[in-house]
This record gives sequence, structure tokens and C-alpha cells, in this order.
Amino acid sequence: METAEILPEAYAPIEKLADYLKDITTGANYSSPYKRCVQTVQIVEKTTQKKFTFDDRLKDWYLGKETINTMLERITNFYGELGRSNYKSVAICTHGYPINALISLITKGHVARADLENYPDPGVLVVIKDKKVEYLDFNQ
Repeated sequence: METAEILPEAYAPIEKLADYLKDITTGANYSSPYKRCVQTVQIVEKTTQKKFTFDDRLKDWYLGKETINTMLERITNFYGELGRSNYKSVAICTHGYPINALISLITKGHVARADLENYPDPGVLVVIKDKKVEYLDFNQ
């Protein structure tokens, strides 16, 4: 939901993730404007000094508010804009469906509906380099 807050047990993994990110150079940093992401990037910004830009296209998808195709269109639009930039590395804080859509766009160039399931748990950083996906779990 738009107003859902991060859970108390999420603070430690987010702080570990932020510590990991502090020495990684990014050309840009984006986030969903939903509260959970806003709270997450506030923790990350404090540790890393990175500033995040909030982008409505990174909002989560909720049945009844928009169609899955509309969500995919906005994620594809966001990804296309990134593709026209010169960024070598970008940090993105978003939600399950948008994460999986971005993973599919980056690694395969398209999104199938089945690609949207089984997204990573909170506290897991998805790193994509040369179309290879690595999951770094900061929950331990």
C-alpha cells in the first residue's frame, strides 16, 4: 500500500544494505514515492550521502487501481528513459512487481506475465551486471 511503513525488523537489513552501497558509485538514484520506499531511502541517504529522485513510474501495482499492462507500460517507459542516459550504474528502490519487470527488461528485453512472480524479499539487493542477476541478502 501507498502508506505502508517499513517493519521494525527491516531497519537492520536496510542499514547493512546502505553500508554496502556507500562505496558504490551510481550515476543516478531513483525511488518509488510510496512511504516504505521513502523510509528506506532516507536510511540509505543517511549512510551513503546518495540523493534519490522519487518517480511515480516506480510505484507498486495494486489490483483495482490499474491494469497490469498499465503498470508494465510505466515501468517500460522508465527503463527506456534510463536506456537513453549515460549512467553506468543506477540504484532503484521499488516494489516486487516493478523489480521483476525491470529485471526482465534488463536481462531479456521484454516482460512476460510469469516474470512478475517470485520477487525478492525485502532486504535483498538485486544487482544486474552484463545481464546476469545476483541477489545479495542483507537479512542475515
